[in-house]
Amino acid sequence: MKLIFSILSFFIYLNLYSQNGLDDGDLFILQTGINKISVNKFENEIIKEIKTISINKNSIFSTDQKNIVVILNPSKKSILLYNIETSKKNRISIPYDIKPKSLLIDDDNIFIGGEMENEMLVQYNLKTQKWFSLEIPDEIKFRGKSIDDIVINENYLIAIDNIVVPKYILYYQLKCEGKLVFSHQKELKFNSSYESTHLARIWNNYLGLYSTTLNWGNYSEHITIYKGLDLKESFAISSDYNVKGNIKDILLINNKLYVANKNKGLGVLVIQDSLFNIKDNYEWDESNPQIDESLIIYEPYPNEEIIKLTKIPKQDKFVITLKDKKGTFRSKIK
Repeated sequence: MKLIFSILSFFIYLNLYSQNGLDDGDLFILQTGINKISVNKFENEIIKEIKTISINKNSIFSTDQKNIVVILNPSKKSILLYNIETSKKNRISIPYDIKPKSLLIDDDNIFIGGEMENEMLVQYNLKTQKWFSLEIPDEIKFRGKSIDDIVINENYLIAIDNIVVPKYILYYQLKCEGKLVFSHQKELKFNSSYESTHLARIWNNYLGLYSTTLNWGNYSEHITIYKGLDLKESFAISSDYNVKGNIKDILLINNKLYVANKNKGLGVLVIQDSLFNIKDNYEWDESNPQIDESLIIYEPYPNEEIIKLTKIPKQDKFVITLKDKKGTFRSKIK
């Protein structure tokens, strides 16, 4: 079983910066090369580049959207805090035994999730400069489990448990200072066997998850949409693939799901309440009802691959990051 989990993690490559629930600043990050990112603002209907920063190709990065960019080097377990206004850099080490996989910074804290060593989810308070290890329920706290993505809403830090049935979403009460308190957990419905969740996207009342499964030698990938954080209403879109996943990213804006598919281009699905009322013939209530993949309408990008979708703060617009066959990156506003 451990080998299968390793394989599922190996062949899926995703850029680990996400639509994490922040939307009250101006800054956003775009990838402009394998080892380079840009920090940007959206002014007069164009992207204004503020700063470029060199990174390691395996770096994880995030911004508070206001002034700070944080870059995490997973292999060295170190964090670089970059002040955009002053260009001042501050490097700090993670004092915990964790394999970092996810990162989020808001006005008050840096949160790091990762694969279980001795810790799975840790917090660094920017004001007090203190570290905290956040509570993980006992049924989740074992090797093989990890926190693969982190999102927030106005009340909670929401951590996505990645692998092994059952899978959970963990909720922590947000506050400005001190250690976040664990609130509760919700069990996720499943799509197939050996399911591994790779990323999460949040928009108001919708939570979107991207996952992959392995069932009798067949690889499948799934986009699951939950209506409400009680996780009672959901639907999933599933498709098969060979060796490497086709879906590079997903994005939620208003009532639309956007899908970056490396073969098909940019897809869009209008999320309607009726999709959550679909009844299929699957025998287990613990599984997500399936809708047909053909409901996603794709716009092709010949000779280019979409590698990332980035929401522009305070806008209903987003940026498509594309890479051509020569490895050249470009951005397009949508």
